[in-house]
Amino acid sequence: MKIVVLVKQVPNPQHVRLDPETRRLVREGVPLELNELDVYAVTEAIRLRDAHGGEVVVMTMGPPQAEEALRTTLAMGADRAIHLSDRVFAVADTIGTSRTLALAVEKEGADLVLCGRKTVDSETWQVPPETAAFLGWPQLTSADRLELQDGSLRARRETDEGFDTYELELPALVSVTEGINRGIWPAKRDVEATPTDGRLAVWTASDLVDDVQEDDRRFGQTGSPTRVLAVKDVTPQRRGELAPSPHEAAERILALLAETGGPQTSSWEKPERLGEKPGRSYDCWTVVELVDGSPRRVSLELLGKGRELAGKLGGADVALILGHGLDDATRVAVRHGAERVAVVDDERLAAYHPDTYAAALNHVVDTERPHVLLIPSTASGRDYGPRVAGELELGMTGDCVDLGIDKAGRLIQYKPAYGGNIVSVIMGATTPQLATVRPGMFSPVEPREDSEAEVVDISIPALPEPRTRLLEREHRPDTAAYELDAARVCLCVGKGIGGPGALPEIEALAARLGAAVGASRDVADAGWLPKNRQIGLTGRAIAPRLLVEIGVRGAFEHLVGSVKAGVIVALNANERAPIFEHADVGLVGDWQETLPPLVDRLEGKV
Repeated sequence: MKIVVLVKQVPNPQHVRLDPETRRLVREGVPLELNELDVYAVTEAIRLRDAHGGEVVVMTMGPPQAEEALRTTLAMGADRAIHLSDRVFAVADTIGTSRTLALAVEKEGADLVLCGRKTVDSETWQVPPETAAFLGWPQLTSADRLELQDGSLRARRETDEGFDTYELELPALVSVTEGINRGIWPAKRDVEATPTDGRLAVWTASDLVDDVQEDDRRFGQTGSPTRVLAVKDVTPQRRGELAPSPHEAAERILALLAETGGPQTSSWEKPERLGEKPGRSYDCWTVVELVDGSPRRVSLELLGKGRELAGKLGGADVALILGHGLDDATRVAVRHGAERVAVVDDERLAAYHPDTYAAALNHVVDTERPHVLLIPSTASGRDYGPRVAGELELGMTGDCVDLGIDKAGRLIQYKPAYGGNIVSVIMGATTPQLATVRPGMFSPVEPREDSEAEVVDISIPALPEPRTRLLEREHRPDTAAYELDAARVCLCVGKGIGGPGALPEIEALAARLGAAVGASRDVADAGWLPKNRQIGLTGRAIAPRLLVEIGVRGAFEHLVGSVKAGVIVALNANERAPIFEHADVGLVGDWQETLPPLVDRLEGKV
């Protein structure tokens, strides 16, 4: 078996900064490293090779210095490496990158392609599904377990509800989470001592296609449908105040909550159309995702924002609902601002499946051609959205934190990178214009019981037979993590709580605040809480109105998962814990002594 692993060399996000005068990223002196999630992908490929035979070929696209990342993978135990390096590859977005990687995989040949589920610099989550789309292969994203059995691949996928186990036909592409293994981490001296011995090849564009032109539309910037217009530093300025008691901490928290308010508000009143009048009007569509038949809050948030965008486009706010038995979901969408509801009611869509949902959305986007389509940045949205973007070769921006419309009717997308402290302003050149949007960025409109909307049924032709077969679904209350996306209040626990035995008390206190409970990486790695509740650079990004960090040390990797939180409170017994510098309000002491009285003061007020 030949396993190709796609990797990327990235700047260490902790050292990335913006020059205040030039408004450009400062790259000089910033250490480069192999993307962490790709380390796990290479490690897993080596494990499978050692167990079943074959070879591991690592591939990257990047400038000459990216060779160092490939040398690292050879030191880890990979058999060969391929460096895609050519000036025509430069400044590629995810579509341009995925198209190039797919061409290279086709040239090399592979039974299985592995990669990390995202890179920690751009954090789009899009290259794995888009590459699979260009290859025409089945995909599975966010896998935390892999096993080869009788020529097929069994993989468990981490979702917002728990875990789904699939059997995939090969060849296939799979992206992996950090929970899949512990990773192989070679020392620098071992990397330097590892000979390449002809095992590292460099490919240019002419190795992939014939007749390469200087502005070849298959590669680089000319082959990329999105452009970065500007880059902004949005590093939050936390207050770092220490309160002498839980009572005074609570008073300060309430005052700060009153000052900061919440996420951007959404209104039933639509703004006037931008641009010259009269002019063509366009609709803004939102994919409404369901949990147990009800729309997820993030979908209602996007419907609220959609009214503003649709107003500026001069069109309607449209809800697109895929599933089965959708009458109740349709009514909820109408009450939350949808002016038209496009319903795809099909029993084949009763439960989420990567193949069927991507095929259904592909049909809707290709036939209806919505001007703007917003997709929730959920485990599912990051799975089917980029797949469709790749299949239709449409520009997409992933994990947006804000959206706007210019006078020409183009969607302006604000996308975080490098841990969330840097935001890129992006515009696409293709229509439909697609974007996935993080939960918690906007507020839903206040529901109206008397609201009305046009309901349109969209029928889907025969869907292709799935190439991934669902074997098992583990969805239990203790494995669900989607509540973290909707929570106005979140309690995040670190190793400082003492042990898993402390969780029942903390969860009971959280319930009094209507709060969700998340975890630091150390807690998730220890198995105290499921990995899908991990908050941080390689976990979830959350945006609650109030975040209480309990026994969390405050490593950079964790902090970037809560950049968009409103007010952050730190409870830690160690007065020198870094978390206090990155919180608005801090309390020093044993959480068992500080948290209960803090909850007493905040209950019913947050």
